[in-house]
Amino acid sequence: MAIVQARMSSSRLPGKVLKPLAGRAVLEHVVRRLEHCRTLDEVVVATSDDASDDPIVSWCENYGVRFRRGSLDDVLGRYRDAAHHFGAEVVVRITADCPVIDPIVVDLVVDGFLGGDYDYFGLGGEFPNGLDCEVMTQSAL
Repeated sequence: MAIVQARMSSSRLPGKVLKPLAGRAVLEHVVRRLEHCRTLDEVVVATSDDASDDPIVSWCENYGVRFRRGSLDDVLGRYRDAAHHFGAEVVVRITADCPVIDPIVVDLVVDGFLGGDYDYFGLGGEFPNGLDCEVMTQSAL
């Protein structure tokens, strides 16, 4: 399962995850690209329970994407709660501001994780920002 971290309160560009990009919200690009991954059974969104993130919840409801709300300030707690809530033993962490996330790269990282005895597996520094993804067990969270 991929859990996409999304919030509206970015300090550099507030609301960036729902800003339009090529006719779609950035978050839509992320979710739709992840749907092409052969290694993912579902894509969900983890957002905060802060009112500023209500538009993300509305977007999820409109597009049929399951979501979980949690603390605005405790990102790890929000992520851990989403993994627990959705029953994900293995989770792929994706951020909502990566509209060119590559499904092939995500699949390679998941395959790497599944091919060894790992609690955590991620990309090294050879990949540009925007392709970031990491895989971990729920217990490692």
